[in-house]
Amino acid sequence: MIFIATFFLGLQLGATACAISCMPVLAPILLNKSDNKLQSLGVLYRFFSAKVVAYTFISSLAFFGSAFIKNHIQSIQINKFLSVVIVLLGIVLLIKSIQNKTSCKTSCTDSTFDKSSYFFIGFLSSFSFCVPLLSLVTISASSSSFEYSLFYGISFGLGVVTIPFLFFYLFIYQISSHILKELSAHKTKIEFFASSILILVGFLIFFELLKL
Repeated sequence: MIFIATFFLGLQLGATACAISCMPVLAPILLNKSDNKLQSLGVLYRFFSAKVVAYTFISSLAFFGSAFIKNHIQSIQINKFLSVVIVLLGIVLLIKSIQNKTSCKTSCTDSTFDKSSYFFIGFLSSFSFCVPLLSLVTISASSSSFEYSLFYGISFGLGVVTIPFLFFYLFIYQISSHILKELSAHKTKIEFFASSILILVGFLIFFELLKL
């Protein structure tokens, strides 16, 4: 029963703050890759699976001592690092959009940097301590076994990512992709715009004008 409770605790977080905070990061990336369903799904899988890993990691640390999390993991410092990763990712996408003046005639694949960046952004963006997450820390810290704390983190993480994943896939991708097919002639301009927005988002996070 407690695992179901932690799932709905995460679902509550995912239905509110998480979906909104993920939008400035994921929307430009999905816009940049909207012409390829597999690439769009790959971005979503890497980003949201990283969040499940992060919450499992947090609950594991909480089992060995919640004070470690509260005293040594500062969300401001992590957000600073996260903002740098976002800016670098935006710069890479911007360079690619400039180099590729026309649409890919063969096949387009993500670079290793891109793939790892999506994962790290998802992982680091999970370290913003709010009431639901502190509740997970409390539950995991009082857990009777390490295995239970792992399951708490997994169930909480699955709850957090369920609604945002469905939102971005069903709404942002499925609906906007039909519109963007009509804009395929302007693909380079769309990529340039999306990359520029991503860089801007990184700077806003760095200077604490935007919270994740």
